[in-house]
Amino acid sequence: MSVVAEVPVQNRKPRAIRSGVVQPMPAPGESVVVGLSNWSSYLDLDRALEGRGYRVRYYKGLMEIMSISFEHDSLSRRIGFLVAAYCDFIKLDYENWGSTTQRTKELAGGEPDESFTFGIEQKDRPELVIEVGLTSGGIDKLEFWHELGAKEVWIWQNNALHGFARSTEGAFHPVTSSVLLPGLKLAAVEEFTRIKPSSQAVRAFRQKLEESK
Repeated sequence: MSVVAEVPVQNRKPRAIRSGVVQPMPAPGESVVVGLSNWSSYLDLDRALEGRGYRVRYYKGLMEIMSISFEHDSLSRRIGFLVAAYCDFIKLDYENWGSTTQRTKELAGGEPDESFTFGIEQKDRPELVIEVGLTSGGIDKLEFWHELGAKEVWIWQNNALHGFARSTEGAFHPVTSSVLLPGLKLAAVEEFTRIKPSSQAVRAFRQKLEESK
């Protein structure tokens, strides 16, 4: 496989890459897409970039490389903290899977920005996946997580939180309240996600929940 340059290029916008053409790695918070890839190349690149601040995704022949920025990680973790606070409030057991790699061999593989399962039963896949999209383009997040079995996907895009849940037919449809977390409106999560730092966001969210009793 081609060797990709390791030096980030600042202010470079996401762009498609044709197979076999070497391009600079994405700047922090950005992504590049390599078309016409294969499962073996994805696994090789994922191992090569492990621990270097990049994430690699593969979906049906399309490979995406993302450089993780502080803004990206802080947003996804803040949303995760709010999910955990709400679970504590309604006394719902949960496991935080974080960015644990998920794979369906030869079809899809990669890490979520944040993810959870709920209840005391052990699950083999995250149920709620949280994604932060600071740039446009790339692999379709809903198609990707549909393949990997997520029940609900939240996507932070354009300074707003968008929710999607599986219908009885299996396809994702937009929601304004969480299906997995009864009573939780996504507008409330969006409101407190905008508060910085995360510690103040969680405290303010907990206070609002207590006031709602």
